[in-house]
Amino acid sequence: MDQENQVKATAKTDLKLNNIRLADVIDTKFLQHFQDDFAKGMGVASITVDLEGKPVTKPSNYTRFCMDYTHSTECGDKRCAESHMRGGEKAARLGKPIVYECHAGLIDFAAPIILEGQHIGTILGGQILTNIPNEGKWRKIAKEIGVNEAGYLEAIKEIRQLSKERVEAAANVLYIVANNMSKTKYHQQKLTEKSNLLSNSLDKISLAMQEVAASSKRVSAEQINPDKVLSTVDAITNKMNEVINSTKEIAAMLAMQKSEMARLDRLNLVGEMAASLGHEVRNPLTTVRGFLQLFYKKDEFKKYTSSLDIMIEELDRANEIITEFLSLAKDRKLDLKTLDLNLIIKKIVPLFQAAGILKSVQIKLELETIHLLLLDEKEIRQLILNLVINAIEATSKDGIVTIKTLQEDGRTSLIISDNGCGISPAIINKLGTPFLSTKAQGTGLGLAICYNIADRHSATITITSNEGIGTTVAVAFNNSI
Repeated sequence: MDQENQVKATAKTDLKLNNIRLADVIDTKFLQHFQDDFAKGMGVASITVDLEGKPVTKPSNYTRFCMDYTHSTECGDKRCAESHMRGGEKAARLGKPIVYECHAGLIDFAAPIILEGQHIGTILGGQILTNIPNEGKWRKIAKEIGVNEAGYLEAIKEIRQLSKERVEAAANVLYIVANNMSKTKYHQQKLTEKSNLLSNSLDKISLAMQEVAASSKRVSAEQINPDKVLSTVDAITNKMNEVINSTKEIAAMLAMQKSEMARLDRLNLVGEMAASLGHEVRNPLTTVRGFLQLFYKKDEFKKYTSSLDIMIEELDRANEIITEFLSLAKDRKLDLKTLDLNLIIKKIVPLFQAAGILKSVQIKLELETIHLLLLDEKEIRQLILNLVINAIEATSKDGIVTIKTLQEDGRTSLIISDNGCGISPAIINKLGTPFLSTKAQGTGLGLAICYNIADRHSATITITSNEGIGTTVAVAFNNSI
């Protein structure tokens, strides 16, 4: 492509960004589903709007106070629009979610959706209180906007009371989800454009080659030095072939980068969500579990013992999922020490063998002499346990799971293989995606955590599998001492 065409292509990309709409870079169906479930679970209202304030999603968990009263009059509806606009503009200026009091006295939040520094939409929500309602305040508001005072006061009593920290956590999660969704889709579109550009270039180069080849055939035998002409044509053709091969390699690299970036974006999204939401969810679970244990000891609840056992077990399972969820948070610090990977494996072998005995699966160790590595022992233990347990669960009775270590080309590798059921080609490229699981009771976080741990240790994970034959997972470390 010449310089003029490059300038035009650049201008076209800039123009697209300047005119981009929220619906162009966000999956509104997924956002609606997530927004509905999240708003209901957190006890807040939520809606996503574009720059003009037009809804991109339907209202989620809106209160009767707002829908049946505040928005029922022209004055109330106008005040709401102005309040939302001020909140959205302030959030956009600051570049982060804000929590504020709306005109009707409720606590709301505004979370901006920003793409490449450009504000393209806002998530609005809240509709909660942080303290006990003052009737006098809402009688005054009811008169000002022209709604029935008695009904307004009854509706305000239905408003949920939450801490300001809880509202901020909700706003942060919605902000993280929406912004990561828009960035991921936008970057995928940019990569697709580059791939298409390379494809077009390949077509042009191929056409040029065909023309050169055709020209070489038309060289007349009467021309001076015909052998030299043909030799020149062959040289040009070889150069063109080299260009084509290089361009194909670039296209393949772009495709791999696109897939890897999407995976990293998903991990980053879950990590940021974990940091904002994990502790907020765990605290009420701990409280509920404490009360269930208290009831368990009381005589009047003896007849509910089995039900209480089930509830406590399910709470413990939820807590385990949250623990895994929190392990994806970005802000965890590594405790790196010079360690022998073989010794770490030997320490936890009894755990593998216990799990193997339950399924009649044999555990084989093939540990070679390897270099010392800079490792966080706790995280590496978790990575090995997750991978080996996955292998055991995928292997049928009398199967074999092999754990190997080897030193090759300056890299230390951990290889875990099984002769189990294998993985379908349809999902093998999606492995590591949070919440994607092939197991009925799986959370879909185990392998995502392994990828996260590997990345933090400058290691890479490669998975190969054949259905009905087995799976091999190789973790290659680059930080040998």
